[in-house]
This record gives sequence, C-alpha cells and structure tokens, in this order.
Amino acid sequence: MKQIVETRTIGRYIVSELVGSGGLGEVFRATHSQSGETVALKRLHDHYQNDKKLLGLFHKEILIHSRVSHKHCVKFFSADLTAPDAHIVTEFIDGYNCHNLIRKIGAVPPLVACAIMLDALQGLEHLHCLDIIHSDMTPSNIMVERTGRVVLADFGLSCHLEVEDYQGMTVGTPGYQAPERLIHAPMTTLADIYAAGIILYELIKGQRLFAEAQPEKVHYKMKHLEFDWIRTGSRDFDRLMTAVLKTALAYKPQKRFPSPREFMYALYQCLKMFDVRYTRRAILQWLGDVKLSELPAVSPQQRIYIT
Repeated sequence: MKQIVETRTIGRYIVSELVGSGGLGEVFRATHSQSGETVALKRLHDHYQNDKKLLGLFHKEILIHSRVSHKHCVKFFSADLTAPDAHIVTEFIDGYNCHNLIRKIGAVPPLVACAIMLDALQGLEHLHCLDIIHSDMTPSNIMVERTGRVVLADFGLSCHLEVEDYQGMTVGTPGYQAPERLIHAPMTTLADIYAAGIILYELIKGQRLFAEAQPEKVHYKMKHLEFDWIRTGSRDFDRLMTAVLKTALAYKPQKRFPSPREFMYALYQCLKMFDVRYTRRAILQWLGDVKLSELPAVSPQQRIYIT
C-alpha cells in the first residue's frame, strides 16, 4: 500500500508517502530535511501517542532494534518517544515484502525461495547471537530489495531471551506461530525456526500452510503435516527439500534445526545441487526475469530454475 499524503514535518524528516499500516502505527516514506536521505518513519497511531503501555512496547522495540546491526536486517537510525509524534526511523527498503511478492507473482521458484530464506536466516542468526527472538517471522517481515538484498524487518514483538519468554501469552501473527505458542509454552529461538519453515513452504507453494482460522484446527494440522507435495522435476532436490521442511517444521522443538546456521547449511546443500553459489545474484536474476527490477542483468547467469 502506497498513498501520497499531505506533506508534513516530523522531527528532522519530511513525510510524503504512506507505505504501510499496522496495529500500532503507520509507516511513511520520508526524507531528511538536511541530507535528503530517504528513510522509513514508523509513527504510532494518534490514539496510542499518550498510552503508557503502548509507549513502553514502542520503547522496547527501539531498545532491541538499536542493538541490531547486520546487512540482512533493516538498519536502525533514530527514534523519539515524544507525543504527538512518537516515531522510529529506519532504513527505507526499495522493494517488496515476501507477502506482496507471493500475491503479485505466485509461487517463487524453489531455488530462489531457498536463496531468499538463506539470506533471511543470516539476519535471524545475528538476532539469536544477541539472545533476541524475533517472534513475528512472517512473509510481510522479510523484505526483498530491487537489488536482490534480503532483510528482516519489524522488531515490534521481539524479546530478549534471558529477560522475557511471553509464557502464558499469545504472541505473533496467526498462521505463523510455532506449536508451542498455541499452548502458551515459553518462547524460544526455535519458534523462529518453525516460522521460517512456514515461510519457506509459502514461498515455494504460493499459498499459506496454515490458513485455518481456528487454533484447534491449526494445532491438529501441525501434528499431522504431510510433505508429499514437493514435485519439482528433480527427485534428489525433492528428497532434500522434504527433509529440510520436515526438520524446520518438526512439532517438537528439540527435533528442529538447533539454530539458523544449521538451517542455512541445509538450504545451501539444496542450492549446491544446481551450482547456485551467489544468493543475492540469484534473487536479482529472478527479479529481472519477472520484471520487478530494472537493474542490469547479472553476469554470469546462474541456473535458478529446476525445469
């Protein structure tokens, strides 16, 4: 969603375009009044500007995001908790989130999906090394730049592993929560691994894995997942990808990949089968093929399609 809005100034930034809206606030494209740098400015909704509880959550997001510094995570620039324009300023991503990509294109070629997820997992590995759980891994929070770079976004629900586990609370986006979240068990980094598995499925399949509304039905499906849908034309790839998804989406947390690094290595093995060595180039090549990037074609071309 992009919408031209009445030009206004918030802090040092000139706001000109609404690019997204969520439960807590709206995200604008803005320009620094002096440097001219384009940024994303997330402003709390008017009715939350003086809400102490919501300001506390916003402050928590700021404290967590300000610690994050990785090429596969959206960069934090500054923030201000002063009403009536409490806001956070981050890097502006010129591209698409994975939710919009799927809506626009449909299923993503499996090798490209692996490349996107492998890069996203690099950002997730950085968070986990800081003892931060993202806790809202969804297609909407994985951004793909027109340059082929992939970044994690939106740390509004993130928490410090050693401080808070959200036990007894329902946290995250329905359809992208791990089984343990549905029974209100403590949050761990393995919940992020499960959510990443859901997103990988959705990228390859082009549809949601858990589209049911009732939590009971979702929980039942999680216990009885089937993986016989992978048919790419390469039996070896299908076998390997099935094993990857079975591990990422294991019902019991201890049977999943223990960290993003092991998940990344498994995806790398899938890409290696077709000699895809450069994930960002593979993604950019595909974006060019589907007319979502006007950057020059990458060279040399990689084999990013199985059939």
